[in-house]
Amino acid sequence: MKTIASTNSCAFGEPGIFRGQLRFDSPMLSDYIWPLYEVRGSRPGPRLCISAGVHVNEVSSIEAAVRLQKLFDPGTMSGSVSIIPLVNQPALYKYSEYVCPIDGKNINFTFPGGKDGTFSEVLCNAIMNEWCVGSDCYVDLHGGDLRENVSKFTIYQRSDDAALEAMGRKMAMCFDAEIVVGLPKDHMQRPGRPPTGFARHGRLALMSEAGANGLLDESSIAFHVEGVLNVARTLGILDTPMTGFHNARVPCNDYLWVESPVDGEFHAEIEPGMRVSKGQRLGTMRDLFGDTLAEIAAPETGLLLWRMTHPSLAKGASVLAVAVEEAPANRR
Repeated sequence: MKTIASTNSCAFGEPGIFRGQLRFDSPMLSDYIWPLYEVRGSRPGPRLCISAGVHVNEVSSIEAAVRLQKLFDPGTMSGSVSIIPLVNQPALYKYSEYVCPIDGKNINFTFPGGKDGTFSEVLCNAIMNEWCVGSDCYVDLHGGDLRENVSKFTIYQRSDDAALEAMGRKMAMCFDAEIVVGLPKDHMQRPGRPPTGFARHGRLALMSEAGANGLLDESSIAFHVEGVLNVARTLGILDTPMTGFHNARVPCNDYLWVESPVDGEFHAEIEPGMRVSKGQRLGTMRDLFGDTLAEIAAPETGLLLWRMTHPSLAKGASVLAVAVEEAPANRR
């Protein structure tokens, strides 16, 4: 990884504030540069890495990553905080939903990647093993692409490493979330989100989600900002008091995706964060005469994690997801 400092920047790796750009080592990534902000305290301590813009339309998370740059003072903090506010550089100004235009892959489901794969796979490997090298925690911020509304939720990865899983859960609970999802252990068997890819290598990462329809809204921005600050406090980077919690932070085991059984127009009857019962009608698919073609039902009792907001959906397209609540006996 090579860094290029701006004129109003300290040298990379020195105490103070670095503003500039980075290039990853792989020739496959050489056509792109990434904006990098890193603040390093005068006292040694943990390293926290934060990213946004894996999905370029999820603007609440990108704005949160920008605002966070103003909230760390090298004179009063310990350790370092490093921020890449927009990961999916090939998608910038193309507004592509979910995928990287270079290879058509969803970066968010490609961790841990690899040095010899496609663009997205190489990028995930570089994020993990160049930029996040030595990190104590990596937080990837998401929320609300152009056609979706999401609840305020966080994700961590369950694993056979009890200490790593407990730390992931603790960090995920730092956000004022409606829902906290611990991904099942079987996710570790395949490429996945940052929490999964990092956990496969015994490392800590989590995700936060809040936002809707590619719009900036202060509630979603604040959710990301305050959550990250609480993570920094929990790690010992900041010594300021934790921000309080107002949402339930309901622990969930996983979430179940529901697909449309037909081509049609989705009319929702429920919003993210609301409780649902197994078999409950959550909406209908209708034709352009207004006639009902099919009902969308909850696959399990739980909470609505997210739903599509644009009604026109093809058969097999994702409509919504339901988070399955953790049994009370398993909570700790």
